[in-house]
Amino acid sequence: MKKILILVAAAAIGGLAVLFFSGSERSDEPAGIVQLAEQLKTARKNSLSAKYISGEDLPPPGTRSLFDHLIKEHGSLPYPFEKLVELASEFDADGGEPSSVLIPDGRSLLKGQAFFEKPRIVVAVDSTPAESDHDYGLYLKGRLHFGLVEDANEIEVIAYNEQAGRFEFQLVRDYCEGCTPRIVYARRAICITCHIGGGPIFSVRPWEETNGQPAIYNRILEARGIPPAEADAAKYHGVMIKARLAVPERYDELTDIGNVIPTTQRMWIDGCGEDPGHGPACRREMLRQALHYLVSPGEFSLAPKDYPELMRLQKASWPANGIAQDNGNIPSRNPFRDDPAPTSFLGLARQLIFGEEEKVMTRAVVVEGEKIDAFDKLPPLPPELDPLTPRAPLAIYGPDTLESVFGLAQMFSDNDRRLLDMHSNYDRDRLDAAVRSAALDEALQPGPFRRMQVMDGLLSALGVDPLPGSCCRDDSGMSEAMLEGVPPLEITAGSVLEVFEKYCFACHRGNPAARLNFMGGETEAEVLERIKATDKIIEALDYERYLGTAKESTLMPPGDSHQRELLDQARAEGSEDLQKMIDTMPSMFDF
Repeated sequence: MKKILILVAAAAIGGLAVLFFSGSERSDEPAGIVQLAEQLKTARKNSLSAKYISGEDLPPPGTRSLFDHLIKEHGSLPYPFEKLVELASEFDADGGEPSSVLIPDGRSLLKGQAFFEKPRIVVAVDSTPAESDHDYGLYLKGRLHFGLVEDANEIEVIAYNEQAGRFEFQLVRDYCEGCTPRIVYARRAICITCHIGGGPIFSVRPWEETNGQPAIYNRILEARGIPPAEADAAKYHGVMIKARLAVPERYDELTDIGNVIPTTQRMWIDGCGEDPGHGPACRREMLRQALHYLVSPGEFSLAPKDYPELMRLQKASWPANGIAQDNGNIPSRNPFRDDPAPTSFLGLARQLIFGEEEKVMTRAVVVEGEKIDAFDKLPPLPPELDPLTPRAPLAIYGPDTLESVFGLAQMFSDNDRRLLDMHSNYDRDRLDAAVRSAALDEALQPGPFRRMQVMDGLLSALGVDPLPGSCCRDDSGMSEAMLEGVPPLEITAGSVLEVFEKYCFACHRGNPAARLNFMGGETEAEVLERIKATDKIIEALDYERYLGTAKESTLMPPGDSHQRELLDQARAEGSEDLQKMIDTMPSMFDF
């Protein structure tokens, strides 16, 4: 089959948008782009990968997002926001910080609730697992993105699900001081209207909406009343207000890394098919070449003709219409004018000489549950800038592509590569033999590429026990996933649950870790019964006995939490809140 390659040229100040898969050709013919996108959308619904990668709102049974696993590993959802960003940094081998960008006037569903004084914060995690012989690690680079809009009291989350082979869309509702946050899964169909490939999206250079531009960060500083002398050190929720252009550039790169994953999953599933003989053989050869590239990229030929067996296997099962690389890029937008970035010399000169003619920002008044209605009432964006406008794929790959190899190699972490090098003794023949072994048979069946399952098989074939420690194999020990729209618990006025809600619900209601979710339940009576049945609450509230002793750290709420500050303040003011909670618990003499 002749290679199918269709690319979209994206102008960005005298340059062309970077394509993140190599070896692609360009077409200057834009005719039929929207129609093509619609055809691909229809084809994808009927594709083999749609059969094996769920499109439901909640994650498939037995699986959860990396965000859920992150919170479970930590034990609670950190507050305030900068502590959540710090938590993501702890899982990086070098302690590197995520890329955090401020967007005061953007294009998200919450665009009407962000403004220069309180801009939207978006965070892309840049973490790779530390070296370990005992744990595959929490691999977050390009796989975890989240954003806070302070006035909405909401965090939006896009997090990869390693076992389901897809990104999950989540929300942290009621994320504010004195509130009880809820982690829920969003309505996927709403998210996919902008996130067409099922992954993160971001604008292209020069990222005019972000604080990488002086016009933006100067307005934020002004709106927040920060004098010029303090500008270089000024932060908003821990994020530098005055940022170098390299910050949104790295954020853009991390979204590109994330967007490779859905395409790679389609190549793994659709590109090899589900024939019981051919499918596993195709995936085995795809994996073999990916590992060659992973361990020896400098020796890897970039010419498809040098891999006749892989080309033969891909050609036999590749979809007739090709496999698309979805476009996660949206045009850079000038928020002062709602124009695309100027690309002509005259346009640039006019902007430099006359500056920006600022438009009036439109705010949205949002009532709980009416976020989408409020969004629809805001003035529409020009179609060429609107993320809702269908975007043509960056490329459509035919069966004679090596992008399946490059994408698959990116699914492994640096520590995965180190383990394979070490246990194969840097012998490529031994690694090939491991790929061909029966230990990989199950991992090569139709379904998502699962990194840890593949690593288990490879290590077993190399004579090593699979690593026992890993956070993300399944949802064991996790509480039930909740869907957006599930109402919060209704508490009767004067109920002791009001006190538990104030000090305890933030960690123990809706916590992804089931062992910590002992205040979950649908009704007030059910929650009270669960509280009374949890003996360890008595110990955790025994301030009179443990305060000032070696066991003080066992007291709850945790010493560094916002809820602990509230309880300490209440105790200092003579409040009976602590005693009310203690009195709720049954004593040993209750019959």
